[in-house]
Amino acid sequence: MTRPPHTLTGARHRRVVSTAGPVDLWWYIAPHGRPVPGRVLLRHAVAARQARPVATVTVIRDPLGRPGLAPEQNLPPLRLTAAHSGPVTVAALLAAPRGTTRIGIGIEHLASPPPPHLLRFALRPGEGATASGRPAPVRREEFLMLWTAREAIAETLGWSLLRALVDAEITLRPRLCVARLGHEMAPRGWQLIPLTLPGAPHTVTLAIHQPPPRPRREHPWTSPAGRH
Repeated sequence: MTRPPHTLTGARHRRVVSTAGPVDLWWYIAPHGRPVPGRVLLRHAVAARQARPVATVTVIRDPLGRPGLAPEQNLPPLRLTAAHSGPVTVAALLAAPRGTTRIGIGIEHLASPPPPHLLRFALRPGEGATASGRPAPVRREEFLMLWTAREAIAETLGWSLLRALVDAEITLRPRLCVARLGHEMAPRGWQLIPLTLPGAPHTVTLAIHQPPPRPRREHPWTSPAGRH
């Protein structure tokens, strides 16, 4: 895999297909266990995409804590997200108009199935995917898919993880999708994409939210000729 110019040495990159367009996915595995901050990987990812020096890219956070680009950098509208687990940092970029599409990402790794108390805390009643009768690797992977999907949703919306544990419900079959957000069932405009990282055993989920267009409102009117 060829490393684009201006990027963090050792960072890897691939394109992910989504309903909102191609997403640039980046990941970096720290050789000594200390993860690279997400904003660092995002700066290098933006610099590589725009073919400009890293020093000219500034990443900030919006009032909800979501990463974004500082104004007045002569950059196109890009949606950014980043997360880390252990030595692995992952980041994603998507070109999107301002104020519409949002993205988020979650990453985790467990070497063994989650303990029962964590399942009770982390799963909603409708998410009976980690039943004790399933093989241990399946229970672990299904739990991690649900957990990282919640992390990604929380990042997308600027929620705390605790709120996502309460207000988000995920289904695994027939595909990974958002079943509920708060009181809204089957919310529209969401895509959850499970990802794998070559060289890392981590489970990763990317969330993309494209708010559906608002229906046009018809304004009733009366012709002056028809007035009495």
